Amino acid sequence: NPNHVDAHNNLGVILLQSGNLQKAKSCYEKTIEINPNHVDAHNNLGAVFKQLGEDQKAKSCYEKAIEINPNHVDAHNNLGNAFKALEEYQKAKSCYEKAIEINPNHVKAHNNLGVVSLQTGNPQKAISSYQKAIEINPNYIDAHNNLGAAFKQLGELQKAKSCYEKTIEVNPNYAEAHNNLGAILQELREDQKAKSCYEKAIE
Repeated sequence: NPNHVDAHNNLGVILLQSGNLQKAKSCYEKTIEINPNHVDAHNNLGAVFKQLGEDQKAKSCYEKAIEINPNHVDAHNNLGNAFKALEEYQKAKSCYEKAIEINPNHVKAHNNLGVVSLQTGNPQKAISSYQKAIEINPNYIDAHNNLGAAFKQLGELQKAKSCYEKTIEVNPNYAEAHNNLGAILQELREDQKAKSCYEKAIE
């Protein structure tokens, strides 16, 4: 059945996951052609545009998804990411807050709210957002790593160090955390340990 709408969308998901962006884009566009109100296809097409660096187009797709389903939590979170990429931080913040309002356990929205809070000079708010994300998912490495960055910004180097160590404990191959830990150790004058971290980061 060439008009099997979910099959087109699902094929797009697999193609997107394997990095075949142009074919994924075609699948989502075909889905929308068959059913203009297919909310997931609009959201997924936004993800393709986001990966292609076309944030303005991604934003339009997410807005369309939300127009169809105002409670589509991932579309609100994704729209926040598009606004963040466009450096419209207040709008991004509102999107993440809306996602959390719909689903208080949306771990990515809490983490993203933390990122925007840190970027707009509110490290305390960032810390509480990251901590909430970790409370929901104790193994969410981005939140551990980002929490380290927030503590570093506040000059709380020992706390930052603990966060990066926790990140590495959860994922020993997370290069960015090794690099960040190295930078903290360097500031703490532990140069030999810092050297080991940098070497680990580029392994």
